[in-house]
Amino acid sequence: MPTPTSPQQTVRPPRNNRNSQSPSPLPFLARLIVRLRNICSTIMASYTLKEVIDRGKFESLSDERLVDLLYHQFKPVIDRLKKVEQNIEGDDAHPQGLLTRAGVGGKRNENDYNLTPSRYLFNGEDYSEVNRTLTNVLAVRWLLVGDYRIFTCHQKGPIKLKMETFEEFRNLIDRFRNKQDWLMALIVALVIGDVGKDDELAKKVRAHFKIPSDEKMNHDTVLEKALEMNIIKSPSPPLDLALEMNSIKPPFPLDLLPPPRQDDVFRGVRLGAKLNIPQLAQGENVPGSLQCLHDLQGQESAFDLKYLEIMFDVAGAGAHVDACGSVRMIEPVCQSFLLTYEILKRVISKEITIQDAYNKVLQNRGRILSDKGYPELSTDKKQDRALLRLYAMGRVADIDLAERFRKALLGLPDNHRAELIQELNQSGLEGEQAVILYYMPALFAELLRHTQQASEETQIKALTSLMGFMRRTYIGAKNVPGEKKLIIECDVSGAKSKIQAPEFPEDLTGLDDYTLPSLGS
Repeated sequence: MPTPTSPQQTVRPPRNNRNSQSPSPLPFLARLIVRLRNICSTIMASYTLKEVIDRGKFESLSDERLVDLLYHQFKPVIDRLKKVEQNIEGDDAHPQGLLTRAGVGGKRNENDYNLTPSRYLFNGEDYSEVNRTLTNVLAVRWLLVGDYRIFTCHQKGPIKLKMETFEEFRNLIDRFRNKQDWLMALIVALVIGDVGKDDELAKKVRAHFKIPSDEKMNHDTVLEKALEMNIIKSPSPPLDLALEMNSIKPPFPLDLLPPPRQDDVFRGVRLGAKLNIPQLAQGENVPGSLQCLHDLQGQESAFDLKYLEIMFDVAGAGAHVDACGSVRMIEPVCQSFLLTYEILKRVISKEITIQDAYNKVLQNRGRILSDKGYPELSTDKKQDRALLRLYAMGRVADIDLAERFRKALLGLPDNHRAELIQELNQSGLEGEQAVILYYMPALFAELLRHTQQASEETQIKALTSLMGFMRRTYIGAKNVPGEKKLIIECDVSGAKSKIQAPEFPEDLTGLDDYTLPSLGS
């Protein structure tokens, strides 16, 4: 039976609530710093976000003021994000937030505290992609100012981001602080990154380029083509907003940047349309997906910007469920991204092969477990390599869960297990056809959420059922008539309903019998 996520059960005390009975946990100096930041935010109130950044005052903004400025600077883009459907992970959850609204006439009530970015902006309404996108940018500020407490809010147990790893992340971003316009370019990339999920925008792109409705097109491709069309433009804002911004018309997002940075953002969008780096870090894609990295030789600044964008995109990725901190940038995920960055730089410079790079990413995943005492797994052994991919997709970071995944794989019938292991080892290189199961990590996350109170035996059986679904989907995707692509993309999000069914996980019939409609029975 579905159970609520643990973050939802943890209520974060409202910030800046003078009527609170509990004393502030912050020492006097920390409270003074917060007050000074609020004063700086007030001084910055008449500026646009770009002007604040140009003046070097981004870090002095409060979270609330930053959200206000983001909406005013990118209103049409954020309004498009309101139309995007609920993310696959989470039911109709009411996510927590950490923002505080000023209230009517300066008087706050209980509805003005613990707000997500979208509830803060839109009078209590929650929009998944708005929460995710704005939390991405909030995470940039939390990292820059070194706010480890907020960044890791609601992260628990062995997977919580360690302070030393947090500092390594800060060291990575410090490499770019002195580069002109890097911060504005990063924010533009983050804000527009998911706008391609808007169905209305996708329809315009299909109509303009005469793309058939049955031809698959991921949201990064939609964004790439929309930028080529120059249609992510801003209509004139309402009069009161125009007066507040001292502007008649907000510019096209890329127009906020000088040409070199515009080029970096656009190249990053093109890279994202061909290679989803988070999918690499979580074992979702295949070695053949990395071939486009060779196109970036001599264009490392575009790759660097894209990589930072991706890391912060992951930092805010759980905000549709919990907008308090960076709930998805946990220890194994952050470690994997930091290690993968150096690996991919070596691919771009052609120091290592694509296959070697992919194997190193999997080896890093295995090292997270072996450092805790789990047996070392080899990428030279097919079953070990398949397990490493499953561990990456399942965000497995502790020995107990790793062992449950292993038992689940062994729970498949011998011939089915052999087929799944074979498919998990396909490269998508040199004529070896491979399938990417989009949203598979989200399905694992949803299954683990719905079985967190179940017995070990029940959870293992549920994992075995999901792995059986993977096997059927891998094979079914290759057997679609006329399918000759070397790398086949298959959206598996349809299985979410079976995992969220009231009878799951006690009754696995729904998932055991499920086949994606696009693949037939």
